[in-house]
Amino acid sequence: MNYRKYITDNPRVAYLLVYSVGMLLRLLLIGAKSLWVDEAYAAGLMEMNPMDLIRMSIAGSPHPPLAFLFLKFSTLLFGQGEVGLRLVPAVASALAAVPLMLLIARRINLSSALWAGLIWAVSPFAVSLGQEAWLYGIVSFLGFLFIDIADRAWNGSRKALYFIVPIALIGMLLQHMFGLFVAAGFALYFTVPLKERLPWRQLALVSIIFAVLYSPFAVLMLEQASFRADRISRAAMDMAAVYRYRLLVRIPTVFVRLIPGGLLLESGRGMLHDTKQIIFWLTFGAGNLFLLFNLFLRNLLDRKFRIWLLFLFAVPFLIFLKEDPTVRHLTILWIPLGFAIAAASRKWKYAGPIMLAAAAIMLLPYYNIRSFPYHRSDWRGAAVYVEERFSDGESVLVLGGQSGGLAWDYYSSGSFPRAALGGEDPYRNSIVPGRSAQSAVDSLLNLHDSIWLVKDYWGGPKTSDVIRGYRVLSEIWISPAMEVIHISK
Repeated sequence: MNYRKYITDNPRVAYLLVYSVGMLLRLLLIGAKSLWVDEAYAAGLMEMNPMDLIRMSIAGSPHPPLAFLFLKFSTLLFGQGEVGLRLVPAVASALAAVPLMLLIARRINLSSALWAGLIWAVSPFAVSLGQEAWLYGIVSFLGFLFIDIADRAWNGSRKALYFIVPIALIGMLLQHMFGLFVAAGFALYFTVPLKERLPWRQLALVSIIFAVLYSPFAVLMLEQASFRADRISRAAMDMAAVYRYRLLVRIPTVFVRLIPGGLLLESGRGMLHDTKQIIFWLTFGAGNLFLLFNLFLRNLLDRKFRIWLLFLFAVPFLIFLKEDPTVRHLTILWIPLGFAIAAASRKWKYAGPIMLAAAAIMLLPYYNIRSFPYHRSDWRGAAVYVEERFSDGESVLVLGGQSGGLAWDYYSSGSFPRAALGGEDPYRNSIVPGRSAQSAVDSLLNLHDSIWLVKDYWGGPKTSDVIRGYRVLSEIWISPAMEVIHISK
């Protein structure tokens, strides 16, 4: 029996196969990786009733509250452990392959779309979105769905037209950068031949309805953006250096990480000493470039649609002029990448299997690490290590940024005294000046014989500044971004 022909001749079988593979890979070891600080922030909200959750998430987070309500729903169904927090994002991330395939199948064919869907299903980037108690897996599904629905609506589907505004609103209440999907979906209208597309008056009506319904929430978006801008200005960073870093490091990093995700380190001097990292960078960087050149330089797709895909790929990088998004913010780049994968698999017989194997191989190191790949902060391991060695007369000082205290408390038994510098109350919309780490250490050592410093790379001062002048009893890296130091006078 020709299984490939059977699958491509039966679209439902193809979509079910890709979803099943994706879901299986997201369920595999879904609770094995420690929560990182943003997940801990979300976990702390789960203890609240829905109204308090909305109020507190608006106050302390740059994201709208709907994503946290999705996570609340996940915990109500599956519990508040790591698995329960992550299951709804897992379902959404796996399901995102279906609208991506539907869009590609209409423009190319189902056989080529199948490879794009399978690579999304096995890509460590996409798998990690489904194993993180955060919002990007859900945003991916709704974003791909919105583009697929918009494509159907502008081509004359009345049923699809009714879903444009609801999906756009839900997406914008998940994450403000969903606006990229909204803009792309409306711009897609102009790629449809004039005689075939929906009358422009209906496009205008849908646009006005969306603008009116979203306008009350736009005020919230501006308030949250100003809070973020205030935090950046307080950091007093040299913006010229920031722009150089974004241009030379962050943009290439986002581009190359579209398939392997956080398994690739940030580009920089440290990477030059890691042969495997260099090989992975060259492989996925050159591979992505080759795929996109093949897509844009061939006449496989209509010229207007290729221009739309080109803008879809290029415009998101302009965000770096104002913000510093990660690859997880920019899942919209997977739409041109998905078409590029499909175009290559249609032209070359073995392109699909080779790309699938390259993505799947990266899952081996992904499952082998205990901390989340983008952050490498093993809070679970740190809590276990300290509590196994803790003695009377000692205390714990957590140096983990805004939500470090929550991350520690999630895994700690709670029976040991601890302080969390800057991480006691992340659910606020004001910047509260905190004391220095040095003064906190001084105060704690006046009360206790020794202290355990649990330091997360993603928040906190330099280790050398904190331990200066004290006796170091032990020092260990629990994970690449998580250090535990035991000090006394």
